[in-house]
Amino acid sequence: MWRPPAMMLAVVQAIGAGACSSANLPQLPAGSAPVETGAVGGVAEAVPIETTTIAQGTPTEVYALVAGGALRCWFGAGGPLKASHVFHAEAAPPAEGGAAEIVVHERDPSLRDQRGARAFRVAFMGNPGGVRVGITAIKVAAPLSELMARDVVVWASGGTGCQARISSPAPPQSAAPAQKSDQAKGSRNSQR
Repeated sequence: MWRPPAMMLAVVQAIGAGACSSANLPQLPAGSAPVETGAVGGVAEAVPIETTTIAQGTPTEVYALVAGGALRCWFGAGGPLKASHVFHAEAAPPAEGGAAEIVVHERDPSLRDQRGARAFRVAFMGNPGGVRVGITAIKVAAPLSELMARDVVVWASGGTGCQARISSPAPPQSAAPAQKSDQAKGSRNSQR
């Protein structure tokens, strides 16, 4: 029976011991932040929320209904997204299937078109049963994104309304009109 030389066994044992040792591994300095791995129990980035609905009509018709509702409700005067987000949409011609997409971007003033990170997306695709409307909330807080998704479902079916605006706080009133009314009261009191 063949036996390896003692020197070879010593080298193999030294390599094995070195591989299992933590002496040569880099160490984090005391007080450093833990590394995020996305493993269970770790801190992970929020996952986009997706939902789908089927609407009657063509992708172009349903897209037009939803885009009109979004521009009036979310981006109109007093809309909850007017100051903080940018509306962007693309649609293929009806002859090419009419697939369309609406993307709400976070407003980034440092960019020429101000379209920052994607925050909310609505996609329109032709489907044998109607139009598949895919709704994805990417970077919109849960209460508002749920209301926005409800709005899309209502608008896609031809309805009206604006849940996102109803549930959003009213914009603060400017101080200028209040000052004018106070000045008017003061001038009426001085005339007495």
